[in-house]
Amino acid sequence: MSELIERLQQRNVEKRTTEVSLDGRVFHLVDDADAIRRQLSGEDLALDHGFTYRDNISTDEITPAYVCYYHDETLGEFPYVGFSAGGEFPVVRNSIKDGGFAASVSGSRRGKGSSREASPYAELCAGIHLVFAENIERIYQQNCHNLGLLTCTDLSILKRLVAGETVDLSTFTAGKDLVTCQIIQWGGLFEFNLARLQGKVDLPGPISCPGPQTISQKIFARSRVVESSSTWDESDGAKVGDAGFFRTDLRFSHEYVTPMAASFFEEKVGKGEPLNDPDTIIFFRDHLTFLEQAITPERRKMGLLETAEQLKLKQEEFAAAYDITLHGETG
Repeated sequence: MSELIERLQQRNVEKRTTEVSLDGRVFHLVDDADAIRRQLSGEDLALDHGFTYRDNISTDEITPAYVCYYHDETLGEFPYVGFSAGGEFPVVRNSIKDGGFAASVSGSRRGKGSSREASPYAELCAGIHLVFAENIERIYQQNCHNLGLLTCTDLSILKRLVAGETVDLSTFTAGKDLVTCQIIQWGGLFEFNLARLQGKVDLPGPISCPGPQTISQKIFARSRVVESSSTWDESDGAKVGDAGFFRTDLRFSHEYVTPMAASFFEEKVGKGEPLNDPDTIIFFRDHLTFLEQAITPERRKMGLLETAEQLKLKQEEFAAAYDITLHGETG
């Protein structure tokens, strides 16, 4: 057993409360710039406001690429600054965080596009804990759950919360697979894994899938993490659509996301704590290699080039501190 695992087994972790309430304002992402500005000025829209909710809000509208040059709680100053309403961009820096919003509502396909963890993290750091939409894109929704945000596609639940009711947590786990349910119940992926290491939860047993398997299914079956009490083995195969955890042979991270992962590690685990299997981790740089040549004069004046350069430095510092292989621009 690694030193890190032993230390994590001693951490205190508790399930989140089963009662969910609304502890702030509701931000309605409607396709009307004036209605957005009115909300940011302190007006609360009624649930039957009559405006059209924006569909297809991408993660790039929640956190535009340049916002992701920040990698810590500073992201909470920026959610929705790329949000377009009636062709305008009414949300500015700090307006969501300063507005006291706890829930955010939109139309269909919320969170489409780039699978950036920065988007729900920015919302969380701005005070948003509840996400409502007609439907929600899978990866964005998984990122929400992993960070501890609750998601829902039933606006009648929002109506109850606005009326002051308390809603049972099971409302937000209905229809989810068993792993996702437990992640939600424990308040996030890290907390769930702490609980699992401490024997407070068990992974659900894999669903056997006898018969011919694709090469991908065989790889997943070989790498599946199962409880010691399980009678399942890799010859039982991997069923398409089943959820679980899998051991990886190699883990990698580029400079755009390494600093955020490092921040999470230092916040959740602790600065200087040992890594698990560092020999299986590789860092590299590729996303921002030519940023100095590509950045616009406007972004440069905002000091964003210097902010982006901190991503490279943070990655270098973390790699050096933990003796992780780093492939830079030239090797």
